[in-house]
Amino acid sequence: MKKFIIKLTLFAIIFVSISYLVDYIISTGLKRTEEYRFQSWNDIIESKINADILIVGNSRAFSHYSPQILDSILKVNSYNIGIGGHPFNVQHLKYELYERHNTKPKLIIQNIDFFTFSNHVSILHEREQVFPYINDSFLKDKLINFGFSGAELYLPFYRYFGHQMVIKNGVYEYFGLKHYNSQPAYKGYRPEQGKWDGTELNKLSKIQPLMDETTISLFENYLKHCKKFNIKVVMVNTPIYYAVSQKLENKNKFNDLIVGISKKYNIPYLDYTNDPICFDTVNFRIAVHLNKKGAEMFSKKLANDLKAMNLLKQKTYK
Repeated sequence: MKKFIIKLTLFAIIFVSISYLVDYIISTGLKRTEEYRFQSWNDIIESKINADILIVGNSRAFSHYSPQILDSILKVNSYNIGIGGHPFNVQHLKYELYERHNTKPKLIIQNIDFFTFSNHVSILHEREQVFPYINDSFLKDKLINFGFSGAELYLPFYRYFGHQMVIKNGVYEYFGLKHYNSQPAYKGYRPEQGKWDGTELNKLSKIQPLMDETTISLFENYLKHCKKFNIKVVMVNTPIYYAVSQKLENKNKFNDLIVGISKKYNIPYLDYTNDPICFDTVNFRIAVHLNKKGAEMFSKKLANDLKAMNLLKQKTYK
């Protein structure tokens, strides 16, 4: 019996050690790739950003706002930490992580759209993007509330189960067998590529803006935090193809919500959903995503509007 226990203990030690080693290899490899899913997380964790202007939002953030254009017009250091497919709950998580590893921004450009205030809190879309950073103490404490199990958070390698391609990419990158750089981003910005596709838009008869009270409350607390630390905020609704606006239900109610928040916290709201960009498919990849041409056209407009507003030189909130 004693020999059996010793053998079992040795097996467990070897198994756990191998699991930690494999986990380390995969996670380190993924961090070395130039894939957009990991680049901004790397820069956050490694305290490389420290931006004057920070763009926060969903995929309409990371694919619509060009830091290069903002930097050139506004003479600042900007960075885009948009996270695709997730509402404000997850966006806020990523921003909180940013603050723990980087200096606070002077200005936040907060992307706003009809999905921002959804009550969906689990990280599901491109879930693997947070895998290499799971041992960050802040993330580990928070992710239990975002659909991660205790086993995924505390057992080495377990979270990679079922993600064969991610495992392969991490291993290949770690051992120098292949470098993954086909989907890079520039300071978090990755514009949409390809021609106009209206397939998904044509399937929809109506679109319902999401306005969950808990998420709205979290958003307001975020604005209070920014006010406390004198971080300016501007809310921006980027261009969407005009047919989307025609299918939006309760559009006035959603707009009243945003305008109400704008007035309550004395922060600007810039709505570009009726901009001339919105009326030509040449500017879009899909109905809610600008292509590179449209994104850069929009970024120039936004940068010049922000320049005229002179927000960065305002010292305090009113």
